[in-house]
Amino acid sequence: MGKKYSEELLNKIRQKQKCVCMNGIDVIVKPIPDCDEDGMMDPRLYHDNKKMATMMRFMPKSLMKIDASPKSIDRLRGMFNGVKSEPIASDKIKVIQQTMNGMDNNDIPIQIYLPIETKEKTPVLYYIHGGGFFAGHMGVVDQLVKMIVERFHVVAVSIDYRLAPENPYPKGHQDCYEGLKWVYHHIQDYGGDNKNIFVAGDSAGGNLTQYCTTRDMEDGSHMVKGQLLLYPTVNMGGIDDDESHWSIERYHIHPKHKKVIEASLSMMGGDDGMTNMLGDILGTQDIMNRYLTPYMMDLTGLPPTFVTVGEHDFLYIECMAYAKKLVKAGVETTTVVYKGMGHAYGDNIGVYPQSEDCAMEMGKFIIKHSK
Repeated sequence: MGKKYSEELLNKIRQKQKCVCMNGIDVIVKPIPDCDEDGMMDPRLYHDNKKMATMMRFMPKSLMKIDASPKSIDRLRGMFNGVKSEPIASDKIKVIQQTMNGMDNNDIPIQIYLPIETKEKTPVLYYIHGGGFFAGHMGVVDQLVKMIVERFHVVAVSIDYRLAPENPYPKGHQDCYEGLKWVYHHIQDYGGDNKNIFVAGDSAGGNLTQYCTTRDMEDGSHMVKGQLLLYPTVNMGGIDDDESHWSIERYHIHPKHKKVIEASLSMMGGDDGMTNMLGDILGTQDIMNRYLTPYMMDLTGLPPTFVTVGEHDFLYIECMAYAKKLVKAGVETTTVVYKGMGHAYGDNIGVYPQSEDCAMEMGKFIIKHSK
C-alpha cells in the first residue's frame, strides 16, 4: 500500500511552518496542512480518534482501568504493539537481525539497517522504541527507522530491550546502554562512523535515550554526538513548577474538537494516569532520580538535542518545560511542535503527513550535527 495522504499535504507542512518564540524559546511550529483554525485536531487523526472516543463513552469503567496488573498490562500491550505504519520505505534497505549479549548474560535482539548507498564515515542512528517500558517492539518503529536510513543514507541500529514488569528497573535501561556500547564498538564493521552516533527514542524510549546520553556523559565515554527525543517521558516524578504544571487550560483546544481531544488526553492519563503508574510497572518507588526523572537534573553539558511533541499530547507540557530547561542550560536544542497532533505520531509513517515530516526533521538534525 502507498501513503494515505498526498505529497501536496506534506509540502504544505514545510511551506507553512514557522519559527516562533513560545514560552521564551524558539520553536519550529508545524501546521495542520489543510486546516488553519487554531486548536483543531488534524482531520485524519480526528477521524481515527473519534471512533475511540465514541467507544469510550459506552465502555465499562472496569475496562478503562489502567494499572500494573497482568490483565491490564496484557490489554495495554495489545493496544501498543500493533504496527500502524504503512510500508512505504524502500525494500532495498538491508536489515540484519542478530542478538547481542547483555550485562546479565541475557540475549538482546537488535536490527542493523544498512543504507542503499554507502559512504565513508556514515552517521549512525541508534533507535530505542517506546511503549511505556512494558510494551512496544522494533517492528512498531521499523518504517520510521527505514525512512531515515533511506533518505539520509545513515546506518541504523534498533533494539528490543527487556520489558517491565517481568524485568524491573533498571534492567531495560541497562540493556539500552549496553546497546549503545555495542554500537560504538561494532558499527564500523557495518560502515558506520562511531564518532557520529545519534541516540533516538519515542515516549518511554525518549527516557531511555536520555538515560544513555546521561550515562555516557557521566562515564566520560563520549559516544553520543547528539540525541533525538520524540515526545519523551522526562518528568515521571511529577515535579510541579511553573513550567511543568499540568493543566487542561494550558492546551489550545477548539470547541469543535473539545470532546475528542479531552477524551484522548484522559485515555493517556493527562496529569493523573499512565505516567503516574510507571513506577509500579517498573517495580520501583525510586522514580525521583535523574534517570527516571531527568527533568530534575542539571542538563549542562548534554550534546545537541532534538525535541518534538504534538500540541495535544498528554506529555506536551513536560516536553516543552524540558526543552526550555535544555536551552537555559546552554544545550543546542531544536524544538518542533506539530499542531493538531497527539502522541506517538512516529508510529504512523505513511498514515499522517506529519509522521513523514518528523522523520525528515530527524534526518536533517543528524546530518547537520554529524558534520
